[in-house]
Amino acid sequence: MPPPCAIKTCKRKSRALCHCCNKNLCPDHLKEHDDLINSQVNPLVDEINNLNNQLSALNIDKVISKCRQKLDKWRHDCHIIIDRFYEEKCQELQQRCVQQVGQKRKKIHQLKLKTNELVQEQEVTRDDISSLKATINDIKRDVNQFEENGILVDVYPLIINQNLVYIEEWTLNELNSSTLSSPYRTIDCSHDKWPVLASNNHFLLLDQYPNLCLFNKELTLLKQSPWEYGSILDMCWSSTLSSFIIITNKNGVFLINENLTSIEYIQMIEKKQWLSCTCSDTSLFLTTNKSSSNIFQFNLLPSFHFVKQWKPPQTCNYDEFIHSIANNNGTLALIISYKCKTAMRLELRSSSTFDQLWSLSFYTMCSIEQWVNHVCLLKYDEWLVIDRNTSRLLHVSKDGKVKAKWSYKGIVYNAVLFGSSILAIRTAKCLSLYRV
Repeated sequence: MPPPCAIKTCKRKSRALCHCCNKNLCPDHLKEHDDLINSQVNPLVDEINNLNNQLSALNIDKVISKCRQKLDKWRHDCHIIIDRFYEEKCQELQQRCVQQVGQKRKKIHQLKLKTNELVQEQEVTRDDISSLKATINDIKRDVNQFEENGILVDVYPLIINQNLVYIEEWTLNELNSSTLSSPYRTIDCSHDKWPVLASNNHFLLLDQYPNLCLFNKELTLLKQSPWEYGSILDMCWSSTLSSFIIITNKNGVFLINENLTSIEYIQMIEKKQWLSCTCSDTSLFLTTNKSSSNIFQFNLLPSFHFVKQWKPPQTCNYDEFIHSIANNNGTLALIISYKCKTAMRLELRSSSTFDQLWSLSFYTMCSIEQWVNHVCLLKYDEWLVIDRNTSRLLHVSKDGKVKAKWSYKGIVYNAVLFGSSILAIRTAKCLSLYRV
């Protein structure tokens, strides 16, 4: 006896099983179902044709010109630096020449005094005459050489490092594990229980106890500033405020400008056991460092006013813990686990409604100490999960699928996308930069 048609309003018996949706359907509804699915193909064909037409009509010279603006600005800025350096050396050259002329004039003056003294005493010897002639010849030779050649100016050719300008290679919107085989820059860094870092398009901020250190894309130390406000649990960059935001274990939340010249305690945010932070264009999101983790939302402007508190079971289950939070285009990525359990998951939620968009489960090793695992944004709206217990990296697609898993040499603690094409990875002993 065939089962009834899966359409509730239909009283007929089913005649076939639709394998694409696993439903038993009568002949009429099977045809209707089939026609409905087939009808969805034509709009996709139209969309593909539109994309092809858009690409055919693309003005590649306009695209190149737009990208060249960055190169032109870089060249202009470099010219300014060279011109400034040139002017400094011109001033230095003038000072050195004036000093040399002054020294020569001083020698001549001292020689005149000695000669006048001998003339007045009328007790000149042959040795005095020989000494005077030798001194005059030395000064004459020195003055002639200075007049002809000036002073030594030794210049070296300007060596252009190819890493000063990076042009992205064409890819299939994928992060290849081979790109993580060898970093292009590495520096040693101090061991820290909470090794944190943050970046914007130009600088990388690193917690190197007892200092905050600012690096460029060549990992050249640009500036360091003493940090005296306790252990740093996380930090993030706010493009809206053009500042880094730093959260501490007990001393609250701080705002520090891009040049590390101003550190401001944010009084509007009360002191709590914060753990992780991230920024959208309008809001700051903070998670609490405990089971049944809460998420607090604050406006960035005008002055960190409290917006909302998200609580379990909306944030996570009551016996769960949020390790890390990261923002991207109206979404929040969360790493969640039961405390001291091996099962974990990465969730993507709407930053406005907190609705779950997708969830990905993965497993880690059991650890005596509760390590915090991090998530960072990659290119193309994809994600990188840093599993500290196994020193493993998980590359997750924008729709929540694991694209690749890599074991990393050394215990990997944290990672952050530096600009648009550099991945900074921090281990117990070093910080490494990779082109991605």
